[in-house]
Amino acid sequence: MPRIEVFSDFDGTISLEDTGCILIDTGVGTEKRKAMDVLILNHELTFLEAMDFWWSSVKLTFEEGLELLRAVRLDPGFLSFYAFMQSHNIPFSIVSCGLDIIIQHYMAWHLGEVEAAKLTILANYGKVEGQQWIVTYRDDSPHSHDKSELAGETYEEQLEEHIVVFCGDGISDLSAAREADVLFARKGRDLEKYCRTHKIPFTPFETFEQVQEMVQGLQDGSVTMTEVHRRQREECERLLE
Repeated sequence: MPRIEVFSDFDGTISLEDTGCILIDTGVGTEKRKAMDVLILNHELTFLEAMDFWWSSVKLTFEEGLELLRAVRLDPGFLSFYAFMQSHNIPFSIVSCGLDIIIQHYMAWHLGEVEAAKLTILANYGKVEGQQWIVTYRDDSPHSHDKSELAGETYEEQLEEHIVVFCGDGISDLSAAREADVLFARKGRDLEKYCRTHKIPFTPFETFEQVQEMVQGLQDGSVTMTEVHRRQREECERLLE
C-alpha cells in the first residue's frame, strides 16, 4: 500500500472564494488587485511584492474582517473528504499563502473548534492591531510560502512508494504544481490555465468528492499511478488539440 499525503491550498480551493481577496479588495479594490494578478502571472511582479502592498491597504478590525467572511462557502465535498482522510489515517495539511488566523477561524466554523485545532495549517502568520493587518511571511521565497517543499523525506521513506497529492486553484500554487505526484487544479481558475499553457499534467476538479475518489483508489489499489499519469497526460493533450 503506498504512503499517501494530501496537501491543499485554502483560499478558492477549500473555501470557494478567496478570503484574502475579499479583505484586500476593501483596500486596493478588485480592479487593481486583478491587474496585479496579471503582472504576477507574467512574472513582472512577485507574489511577495503584491502581498506587501495588498495587506498594508486593509483597514478593518479583525472582527470586521471575520464578519465579511462568514458567507464564504465551503467546498461541498470537503467535509466528506476530510472524514475519509481521518478515518483512513491519511495525513492531510493545509498549505496556504493566506493568514493562519483567518484559516483557523474559518475551519472552526465548519469543523468545530476542537477538530479545527487538530489541523496542520502551514500558512503565513497574521495579527491585527486595531485596523492594521500585520503579516509575517512563512519564508523569504517570492511566493511568501514555498509550497514546492511539500513533504520532506528520510532515506527510509524514500524507499517506500510515496504519493504526494496537491489541490490548488491559483497563482500562489504555481510553485507546488511541478512537484506534486498528483495535481488537482480547480476548474476555471488560474492554476488550471497555467497548467494548460505550460503543459503540466493535472486533473481538473470541481469538488473534493473527486479528490476523495482518486485518493481512495490509490489507497486500495484500484487506481495506479500509471493510470493517473495517463489520464493527466490525456487531459493536457485534449486541451491543446
